[in-house]
This record gives sequence, C-alpha cells and structure tokens, in this order.
Amino acid sequence: MQTFRHFFLEILILLLLCNTTLYSQDIPSKNEVEIPTSKQQDSVSLNIKPIINPEVNEIALDSVKTDTVQPKEELLTEVMDYYGEEYVYMNKKEHKVYMYDKAYITYQDMKIEAGYIILDYSKNEIYARGIDSAGVYSQLPIFTQAGTEVVPDSIRFNMDTKKALIYNSRSGEGELNYKAEVTKRVNDSVYFLKNIKFTTSKDIDNPEYYFYTRRAKVVPNKKIVTGFTNMYIADVPLPLGLPFAFFPLTKDRASGFIIPSFGDNNARGFFFQNGGYYFAINDYLDLTVLGDYYTNGSYALRAESSYAVRYKFNGNLSLRFEKLINSQRGFDDFSESSVYNIRWNHNQDAKSNPSSRFSASVNLGSSKYFQESINQTNNASALVNTLSSSISYSKTFETVPQVNFSVAGTHSQNTNTQEINMSLPNLNASVARIFPFEPKVGTKKGIIDNINLQYNLTAENRIKTTDSLFLNLRCLKTLKLVFSIPFL
Repeated sequence: MQTFRHFFLEILILLLLCNTTLYSQDIPSKNEVEIPTSKQQDSVSLNIKPIINPEVNEIALDSVKTDTVQPKEELLTEVMDYYGEEYVYMNKKEHKVYMYDKAYITYQDMKIEAGYIILDYSKNEIYARGIDSAGVYSQLPIFTQAGTEVVPDSIRFNMDTKKALIYNSRSGEGELNYKAEVTKRVNDSVYFLKNIKFTTSKDIDNPEYYFYTRRAKVVPNKKIVTGFTNMYIADVPLPLGLPFAFFPLTKDRASGFIIPSFGDNNARGFFFQNGGYYFAINDYLDLTVLGDYYTNGSYALRAESSYAVRYKFNGNLSLRFEKLINSQRGFDDFSESSVYNIRWNHNQDAKSNPSSRFSASVNLGSSKYFQESINQTNNASALVNTLSSSISYSKTFETVPQVNFSVAGTHSQNTNTQEINMSLPNLNASVARIFPFEPKVGTKKGIIDNINLQYNLTAENRIKTTDSLFLNLRCLKTLKLVFSIPFL
C-alpha cells in the first residue's frame, strides 16, 4: 500500500513537469534581433455584398411599355351605308363592292347616288356613273356634300384626300346654272372647272344664251372667278369678250360690280345699260348706282336705295336723270333733252309710335320721262297720264285737353297738259272739346256747366305751275295762301 502510494506520487510529479515544458516559452537573449512581422493582404478580394431587398419603383411597375410597331390606320373612321336595288356584290379578291340600280353610298357628310357605283376599299375610292340602256343614259350620279349638289355624267371620289374628278357636271348657285366638261374638287370649298357654260336658263344642256370660259374657280356660296369669257347666243359667239368675269354667289348681301348689258339703238348707236356698283352698307340700308352710255353722247344715271328697320319703318328711294340726244349734231332731226324722275315710298309701323305717324308716297319728275326714257323695265308706265305725291306727318299730344297736329304736302301732275298743282304745306291743328265751367266733382248740370268750346286751325298753301316752270322762282308768283280758323 505504501509502495502504491509512493508510485502514484511519482506519476503525479511527472505529469506536472511535462505540462510545464509543453506550455512554457523561452525568454530570448539580449543579443538576438527581433524581426518584425508584416501582415500581407490577400490578393484575392471577395466583393461580397449583403443581400438587401431593392427599392420597389411603383411607377415602373404600373406603366405599360408602348409598342414600337404603329398600328395601321383604319380604312373607314365612320360607319358607311351603301345600297343597290338590283344587287350588291362584294369581290374580296379585287377588294371591291359593286352596287347596281338606284344605288347610293353615304359616308360622313358625303352622299353619292347613281345607277352604278363601285367601292374600291383597297384604294379607298368611289366610282359612280349612270346606266346606259338602249341608248338612253339614265340615273346620273348626284354628288351632295356641305349643301352643294353636283349632277355629272361620272365621278371619281377619294375618301382619304376628299378630292374628286367630275365629268360633265351640272350645278347651280341661286339663279346661275353652269355646266363644266371637267371639274376637279380640291376640297369642300374649292372647285376648279374646265370648259364651262354659265347661264340663267333653266335648260342647262341646251341654253338659249350663255357665257363660255375655258378656266374657272368656284367657291360654293361665295363666288365664281373666270378667265377670258365670251357671250354666246344660240351657240353663236359675240365679237366682244371680257378678259375676266366675277359672279358673286353669296346668299347674304355683299358689295360688288353689276355687269352691264349691251346692244344697239338706231337713234343713239351702241350702248351699255344698267352697269354700276351695289353698296351693301349695312343690314338696314343699301345703295345701287347704275348708269347707261350711248355712243352718240346720251347717258343716264340712277341711284336706288332701300332701307328697313324692323318694327319701325321701311321704304325705298329712286333718283333718275337722263340726257337724251337723238341723231347727230348738224342734222335736221337732231334734238337734245333732259328728263328726270323722283320716287320715294316710306311706311311706318303702326306699333312703333302710336302717338305720331309719318308716311310718304312721291312720284314726280318730267312729264315726258316715261314717254322718252328707253330704259324702262315696265313699258306700261308710258301709258300713265297722272303723277301724284303725298307726304304727311301727324302727332297727338296726350294732354288735357288733347291736342292733334298734322302737316302734309300733296302734288298732282298731268303728263299730257304738263300742268302741276301742289298744296304745300297743309297745316291742321285741333284742340279737344273743353268744358271750362264743369264741376270738379259730379256730373254736369244746367246750361252753365255744359258750356264748351273747341279750337281748329287749317292753313293751306297752293301752287299752280307748269312742267317748264317747276322748281323755278317764277312759280312762286302763283302761290295762294288760305287760312281757316273756326271756333265752335
């Protein structure tokens, strides 16, 4: 037992010594040099980024990318309506639609009616013509757009460019009709025409007279402007022509030149009549100035005006003067004279002013005006033997007592005897009946209460003269003044 104890002690000491040697460190000597150690970085670097959820771009997630391939435009942007009574045949291989007999096609504001219509939807074009049956060409195309109607023999219309070629078109603006060999439609407001006939005749295919021009530009509802223009009568051209012509087509009034008419008069030579200018001053007033000229020196001037204010008054005024020369100076039958005529009509609306009224009806002038004037639209005027005029104004003063006042002038002229009778001015005034002694309250009783009086005034100035002395100071010698002042 002691031997084992001694042996256990030796083993324990041995283990302690071995443990000290294993973990011990020698102390360096003072003569040894310490070599510093340097840390070298690894040449291979690992760029390791932390895994972090990226920020979410809400705009990018919500937006839809635009396709870079542009879609083709649709052939038709609106509904097209087409019809053919005999048949409607669609040829998909040719990309065409055929319509026959009383056919029509409507697209946007355009409508084409014809006997035979072809729609080429690959070119977006329409071709229309009539039907030729037994030598009779019927069901002519009718092209309508923006209120303008054209009736040609055939037509080609492009729905993309809105342009058209129209052959032997017939159309009209107001009273003016025209037929063109070829018409090119640029848009709904401009047409170019070639070889055109303009006329006011109802029969556009065989007119009795017409103006012929080679080139023209038409602006619907506004104007027609042409190049060199000739006038034809029964298909025979006149020797005179115009370098250009202008035809206004406006439905509203517009200022412009009035083309004169021309002809020949045996006594006065060649003439131009009714040429001048029209002034559209405003919505209430206009003025027309016309003139005539004859190669022997005769001439005429006319000014005509119309005016109107709704619910107030309306009227017209005409002033005419003619210098007439017959034959040539030095001949026995030579004569020279001057004639004139004045017309004025004025009417007042009864509702405009109930207390006052003005009216006028004037027709005076030379006694021989209607017999000698050669520019009369109404030949029956030459049979008129009397010219008369009347101008009056009346006013009522709503007072107590009521006062009535009127002034007037009259004129009477015999064209055979050339005698003129005038009454100018005529004055009438009256005061309503007055009861000066009537009681303020109650009824009138007795003789004194019924005493009344009334006042009337009449004045008349008369002039009697002849046509040669009219508007002359010597006519004042015939003046007669008459007064009448009765009291009742």
